[in-house]
Formats: sequence, structure tokens, C-alpha cells
Amino acid sequence: MLTRRTFLRVGGVMTMAGAMAPAFMARTFAASANGLADNKRALVVLQLGGGNDGLNTVIPFADDAYYKVRPVIGIKPEDTLKLDNALALNKNLKFLKDSYDKGQMAIVRGVGYPNPSYSHFRSMEIWQSGEPEKTVRSGWLGRYLEQVGGQANIKDLGMTVGSAGQGGGAPLAFWTEKTAVLSYNGPQSFRFIADNADMTDRAAQLAAARKIYSTVTQNSAAEYIRQAALDALSASDSLEKIATNYKPKATYPNTPFAGRLKNVAQVLTSDFGTRIFYVPMDGSFDTHFNENVTHDRLLGILNDGLAAFYQDLQAQGLDDYVMTMTFSEFGRRVGENGSKGTDHGSAAPMFVLGGSKAIKGGMYGEQPSLTDLDNGNMKEKVDFRSVYATVLKNWMGADPNPVVGGDFPLLDFVRG
Repeated sequence: MLTRRTFLRVGGVMTMAGAMAPAFMARTFAASANGLADNKRALVVLQLGGGNDGLNTVIPFADDAYYKVRPVIGIKPEDTLKLDNALALNKNLKFLKDSYDKGQMAIVRGVGYPNPSYSHFRSMEIWQSGEPEKTVRSGWLGRYLEQVGGQANIKDLGMTVGSAGQGGGAPLAFWTEKTAVLSYNGPQSFRFIADNADMTDRAAQLAAARKIYSTVTQNSAAEYIRQAALDALSASDSLEKIATNYKPKATYPNTPFAGRLKNVAQVLTSDFGTRIFYVPMDGSFDTHFNENVTHDRLLGILNDGLAAFYQDLQAQGLDDYVMTMTFSEFGRRVGENGSKGTDHGSAAPMFVLGGSKAIKGGMYGEQPSLTDLDNGNMKEKVDFRSVYATVLKNWMGADPNPVVGGDFPLLDFVRG
């Protein structure tokens, strides 16, 4: 990945607040495209960092064991949004409940992996790399992009919206040796930054930068940087025009998370062509203390952002082409701790949303037992690589085996 910091260290004189695209992306920027109108599907991956408490998200209100081990933070049945006679959603997930009732959301229960790690760093690394058994320096989305990269298809590019990686760059999920993605958080943060000494001379400085980076060199490293700079300028111009022309058909909440989803919608409604988006959510789900207040607030931010996003997509005629998947590095322990919170646990639910022609809504997997535990933690029922494999094969139309490193059972939440 060629980051802004690396670019400056190597000796560039042009600053872009975001990752630089390699040369092959410049060719794709110029390709003709029609957004998602040609039935190309997109995937939005939402990171709920910190370890979301699945038991207070999808609540087993009919299980007495839940209230025995959570006498303080257990959510009463009357304060939930019931899905059936056993499970309910947190009351702050009204849009998700409505989506579930319409058959537009799948809930995959008990998702995890064998021998779980309870370290934030290691577990997030496992989820992003797709490899629980060993440490690798590539991510599952990056390996997918590498698999399809030979097609030079503009709609197979990836984009991080918001800071998710070390140093503000792309997350591990996108890393490989041969792929690169854009890091984008709106046109104001992905543009040429002129010398602060004379901001009125921005146009002249930009023209000078273009001229400097139009001179072909014989040095391979310098040539890579030169082409990356030109590509970044091209991407910046395109994204700025997209933001100017975009007319949202929903009112987005005034939160950083909703703003990121609005940026995703801008790109999806354009001909820029990105198909894979990675969106981290601000705020930590690491609720060791006084969980309910923090957890309810974060779930409300998640719900309200997604509500505006899908209202916008539906009005733009794109909801059937966009699948959104949530994940967190782990769940929480079954029992509450002495601080009205929960500690690091294991298996947790994932949400998969989309239009009525995209998703087969309902429950998938098996609800983990609250009494048959592994050292106080729920036992995983669905390997997360099965979810990834299902999305890759049945949604993106790719061979999942090289990406997830094996043959994992597919689920049935993708329609058609």
C-alpha cells in the first residue's frame, strides 16, 4: 500500500489526504461504466470494533439462563423488539427489525472460529485476514480483489471509507502484495492540499504538480510514485464531481458513521464503479463498564445510519444490488461482570442486509447454548469463513476457496 506518509517520505511534493492508487487504477478510472445499473453487485462490510455484545443485540428473552447470568444488564422482554417466541432485537434496532420482517435481513447466529482469541488485535486480525490458524499479511477482501484483478474491471475495485487501518490507511482486510485500494472519507479529505502560505495560489500549485508528475522517469520506484500521484489526482477530481452531483434521497443523521455511509452512497450512485466498501464505525463496543447505556447508543447509531443508507439506495433503485454485512472481532462473555458490563467472549451474531431481491431473510445457524459453555463463553456454531464464502460465491460470483483457504459450508441467505 502506498500511503500518504510513505509518499511524502519517498520525496513527493504533492499531498493527498488518503491512500494513493497504483497505475492500473488510472486505466480503470477512464473506463466507461454505468454504476450498478448493469446488475453488478456491491458489498459493504461494516466493522463494529471492540467486540459487540451479541446477547444484548439479539436477545434470547425466553431463556431463563440469560437473566440468571445477567441480573442487572439483561434486557427485559417488554423492552425488546421480538423476532419470534424465543429471540428479539435490541429496542434501538427498529430499522433492522423492519428489514427482518420484510425478509430483507438475515441473522447468522453463533458466528466465530475454533479456539477463539480474546485479544482485540489478534481477533480483528483473524477476521480481516480470514485465517485463524496462522498469521498472514493479506486480507480476505484483498485476495478477492487479487483474484479478479486480472480483469481490470472498474467495478472490482475496493475502497475504505473512514480510518480502519494502522496509520489511517487501508485495513488488513484489503492487504495483498498486488492490490491497492482508495482510502476515502469525503472529497474534502481526498484532494490536493496547497501550500498554506498562499492558499489563493492553489490552482497554480495544482497545475505545477500535474506538470511535475507528467514527466516520465527511468527509475521504477519514482515512476510508480509519479503514476500514483497522477492517479490520485484523477481519482480526486472524479470523486469531487461525484460529491457535487450527488443528490441524496434520504436525510442522513449527523454522525460520522452515517456520513461514511452517505459517502458510500455517493460512489454507488455514480459511474466510479467501486464494488467493495469497508466502513468502520466510530465508538468502541468494548463494554466492560455500564454496558447498557453505551451499547444502546452505539446500536442506535448503527440502526439510524443504515436506515438512511437503505432509504437512499431504495429511492435510487440500488437496494437490490447492495449487500451490507456487519462483523465484530468477538462477542462478550455470557455472564455480566461486577461493573455492570461484559468481558471479552466468543460467538456472536452477524447481520446481512439488502433489498428484497438480494436477501433471503431469516435466521441462520444455531443459537448457542447459555449453559453448555467453554470457560464461560458460548461455543461457535458457524465458522465466519462460511459467511465469507457464501458472500463471495453466491453474491460476488467468485471462487471462495482460494480466498478463505478451504471448502466451508455455504449458507442460504443470498437470493438468486
